[in-house]
Amino acid sequence: MKNLPIYLIVLFLISCGGDPEGSNSNQNLEISYEIDTVMVDAGDHFFFVQFGLGMSDVDKSQKLFYNFNNQDLKMEIIDLENLKLKEVKQFEKEGPNGIGGGFIMRVQLLPDESLLFYDFVGIHHVAKSGEKIATYKLEEIDWKGDQLADDEEINVSSLDTEDGKTFYGFYGTQGFDSKILGIAEINLSDQSLRLFPSDFLQFTNAFDISFSMGDRGAAKFPEQNRIRVVDNKVLITTTAKNELWEWDLTQDSLINHAYQSQLTSNSKKGNYPMQVSSQEEFRAAIQEKNKEVSFGTLIHAPNQDKFWRYHKEMDRMTAGDTIIYKNVLTAFDEELNQLGETAFPEKFKNGDPVFYLDGMLWQFLNVDDEVAFVRVKPSISE
Repeated sequence: MKNLPIYLIVLFLISCGGDPEGSNSNQNLEISYEIDTVMVDAGDHFFFVQFGLGMSDVDKSQKLFYNFNNQDLKMEIIDLENLKLKEVKQFEKEGPNGIGGGFIMRVQLLPDESLLFYDFVGIHHVAKSGEKIATYKLEEIDWKGDQLADDEEINVSSLDTEDGKTFYGFYGTQGFDSKILGIAEINLSDQSLRLFPSDFLQFTNAFDISFSMGDRGAAKFPEQNRIRVVDNKVLITTTAKNELWEWDLTQDSLINHAYQSQLTSNSKKGNYPMQVSSQEEFRAAIQEKNKEVSFGTLIHAPNQDKFWRYHKEMDRMTAGDTIIYKNVLTAFDEELNQLGETAFPEKFKNGDPVFYLDGMLWQFLNVDDEVAFVRVKPSISE
């Protein structure tokens, strides 16, 4: 057993959430929490931690964590109740149950325990048994309803679903200078498409870092704009600003929720180079950008009737040029009103993915290439 970091302490902090005029912050409640760290027993297995467990999902009913190794096409299933590896499932690349040779960039577990594998061109739907149900190549579907222009496409990596049939995601232009043009609703059962054109996220392009060599684009470091479907709510967040949006499906309109933090900035400032022409400049610009505020996704806590969210901003630099962040936890009610916020201790680090289970926010921690989870148990009171 490795020595655990200094998260094995219990902390009680007071919320600093305010009630600024014109925002969705309508209360100033006290947030308290406990923090611990737990290790997962891997036995003789070596976990795939190369992408920080970024291709994972959780079966909350059975308390199982699914971590996908997209290089060997293996699924590592962790028993979160007993904190040990339960099994490793091997998936096929080719053949009738193959999930393709493309780069799998995201996995999603459905309520029936079947899995969705998202790659650059579409979605592979695989049953719990490992038998493939279907592969959907989105560009080859003759959609009913709304139509995409020739230079437009659905951003597969942005898609989210609750039932594996109706998906929500962004659509927009292709290529290096791609733009989000709105939200798409696709139904794979009847192959219908509905588009909601909107430029509400165009402002995030101003914070992108572009690396160009001559007149050719080489790489881009964009903001992370995400869609998540929660209890039939289509929620959109961005790392760039202390806001979120809800797509009202009945009215076909966007509802904006703007918030005010008393602990950090409420938007990126863009105090870094936006255009660079070398890898060294690119890395340096990214380091400068990483000092600015960054907002995480909403984490639903249904048994608390709340949402939680992490965000962070540079507090200071050490003498060794290490960024020390101020990490903040914010609480929202089911109507997405901000209830309060509080700062974590300096040694706390947050990062994706985060999930909610058993009253706690779980977050992966790499301990010498072994899997550990930092668990935050938050509560809120008057």
